[in-house]
Amino acid sequence: MQSLNCVCLRKREELLISKHFREMLDQAEIAAICISAVVHDLDHPGFTNPFLCNSRAQLALLYNDKSVLENHHVSLAFRLTEDSENATANIFQSLDGATYREMRVSIIDMVLATDMSQHFEHLTKFNALMAQDTEAPGQGSAVSLTKEGQEARQVLKRILVKCADISNPLRPMHLCREWAERIAKEYFSQTDEEKSRDLPVVFPDFDRETCIIPNTQTKFIDFFITGLFEAWDNYCSVPELLEQLSSNYEIWKSEAESPTPSEDDEH
Repeated sequence: MQSLNCVCLRKREELLISKHFREMLDQAEIAAICISAVVHDLDHPGFTNPFLCNSRAQLALLYNDKSVLENHHVSLAFRLTEDSENATANIFQSLDGATYREMRVSIIDMVLATDMSQHFEHLTKFNALMAQDTEAPGQGSAVSLTKEGQEARQVLKRILVKCADISNPLRPMHLCREWAERIAKEYFSQTDEEKSRDLPVVFPDFDRETCIIPNTQTKFIDFFITGLFEAWDNYCSVPELLEQLSSNYEIWKSEAESPTPSEDDEH
C-alpha cells in the first residue's frame, strides 16, 4: 500500500524533532509514533477489510470481522519482536515492564486508528479537542492541547499517523500519480476477484474496464483528505502541504473533466 518516503512523512519527522513537539511528547511517545508508521501496513495481503469479511478469509475469522487488517498488522509486528530465533528483532527488550506495556497500548491504538471505517470518529474527536483549545489555531496550540490529558495526547498521535497513512494526495504530483495508479491496480484485482467469486463489489469505481483514476482521486480527496488536513493545519500549520494538495486536486479535476484518449484507453 502507501510508501513511507513521502512529503507528509518528511514533514512528520520535522515536526517530531522540533521544539514544538518536544515540549509535549516524550521520547517513548515519539518512538511509538515512528514504530506505528512503519508497521501500520505490515504483511498487507492487497485486499480490503470488507473483502476479507465477505470472503470469510481466515484473518477475518481470527479477528471477528473487526479492523481485520489493522489487528493483523500490529499483532504480527509484536509477534516478530518475540521471535526466539532472532533476538535482535526485539526492539523492546531494554524497556522495563511498565514502559513496554504503555508503548504497546499506544502503538496498538495508533495502528487500529488507521482503519478507515473509523476515520470520521477520530477526526471528530480531534476537532472537538481543537474547539476546546484556547490558543490561536496554528500558533502554538499544540502545547496547550496536550494539557487536556493522556486521551488528548493519544488522539493527537492517532491523527498524526492517520495523516501519514493516507498522505499520497499531498505528494509531489509525479509521485502522487504513480502511487494512485498502483493502488488502483490493487483495487482492480480485488474487483476482479469479487466478480469471479460472486462476492459484493466493495469499490464499484475500481472496475478496470470503466475506472477513470482522476475521478477516484477527487472523490477520495473530497471525502477524506481535505477535512483531515485542514484540521491538521489548524493544529500546527502546514501550508505547503495544503498548497500541494490543492495543486494536485486541480490537476486530477481537470483530467477527470477532460480525459485524454490515452487515459480512456489505459483505464
